[in-house]
Amino acid sequence: MKSNKSYQHGQSVVEYLMIFSAALVLLTSVTLTQMILPSSEAAEKSLYLMQADAAADSIAGAINTVYANGQGSVRSILVNVDCGWSLQLDNVKNVVRMMIWTSGVMENLEKEVEYRILYQHSLPKIAPGVYTVIVEWRNDKNSPEAMYLDSYDSKKIHLNLVG
Repeated sequence: MKSNKSYQHGQSVVEYLMIFSAALVLLTSVTLTQMILPSSEAAEKSLYLMQADAAADSIAGAINTVYANGQGSVRSILVNVDCGWSLQLDNVKNVVRMMIWTSGVMENLEKEVEYRILYQHSLPKIAPGVYTVIVEWRNDKNSPEAMYLDSYDSKKIHLNLVG
């Protein structure tokens, strides 16, 4: 009879351990999900902000280089932004402004341009991806200042400057 009691006691210990370990696994999975998900969202947002900051800085630098080199100069750069974005040339603050959407919130990044932007220009809702930005100060004096997506290659953005 003793062996039957020890068997029942051992079985209840095993059942208790199974229930306890199942609860522990469930608690661990919920806790880890709550810890990892917010940190991955924060890392993704930081990546998008760094990409937009680098893109705005590169575009502002290209504009400054073209103006410094004079009429007829051209500068091409690549920018990569992995989220939806917009690009503006602001003639009031004289800045290049990048706007990105992360986690449903719009973030603005601005980089100052050393030379005067004459007009306000905007390219709204640009899809994520790698773009070639071509900054050009044409020799043609009748060429207007403009910013537009290339109609033949949607991955090219043209900035035509005037002096």
